[in-house]
Amino acid sequence: MKQQHDLIPMTTGELLKQERSARKLSLADVARAINLDEKLLDEIESEQTTHLAPVYLKGYIRAYARYLQIGEDKIQALVSESGSHEPPIQNIFAAPPKSNPLDKWLRATSYVLASLLIGTLAWQFSHEAVRLSQDGSQLGKTTDNRQRIESTIKLDQAKGIRGTVNASIAPLGALHGGNAEGIDAAEQAWAAVSRPPVPDGESRLKLVVSADSWVEITDANGQQIEMDLLRGGSEKGYHGKPPFRILLGRASAVRLTIDGEPVDLTGYGADDIAQLTWPKNLQADNSGQDEN
Repeated sequence: MKQQHDLIPMTTGELLKQERSARKLSLADVARAINLDEKLLDEIESEQTTHLAPVYLKGYIRAYARYLQIGEDKIQALVSESGSHEPPIQNIFAAPPKSNPLDKWLRATSYVLASLLIGTLAWQFSHEAVRLSQDGSQLGKTTDNRQRIESTIKLDQAKGIRGTVNASIAPLGALHGGNAEGIDAAEQAWAAVSRPPVPDGESRLKLVVSADSWVEITDANGQQIEMDLLRGGSEKGYHGKPPFRILLGRASAVRLTIDGEPVDLTGYGADDIAQLTWPKNLQADNSGQDEN
């Protein structure tokens, strides 16, 4: 009877259910561990997954099987059996409009008019500033003369009382320099907040996804940086210690860069699933150290 049961091929859901039961785990235990819905896991085990897109289903099965510690070869076979047909990828980026000579002429005319307007306003502002500075100089001279006369009268009236009056005016350039330094400091602070530096020995990753894709990223320390379904049109950044183990469930819809350098994903998988370790040179160095 057991030999007859072994000859009957098991479905993916039956195999996952059998492995879970052998480990005495409930659906609720697995759902909490891999952050998936318990109802979804039950549908996978009962093979009621026609309402799920193949790319989602493969990612769910892969996460479920890895949690049950099933071998990678067997996981790949389970993923290949589920959802053999995927919907075609549609380009979500709008095609650039055709150039129109009239639009170019209007754009050039607007640019010229805006330049003339800005130049006129700048000239008027400079002229007004010069006039105000000259008026201020004349006013300062008149005030200085009046103070000098009043001081002379007071000295004549009260002899024996001597004193000096010192006045200094800070250069206008120094004030401008202080403002410039303040602006530079603010810009540097904003740059530090918006793009914090990567710690020594780590690298920065960036993913741009044009269609829904399952993504898994693990760094050299074994830390799970990402394990989720990224929505189409999203962009995410990460950092960690290389080399990185990367799995992309829909590689043709993903653009990957590491430290600003694009990574060519062709040749790293089949069925639009890419699995690689990057950078390659760090992978080779680590393998050599393991052999020693």
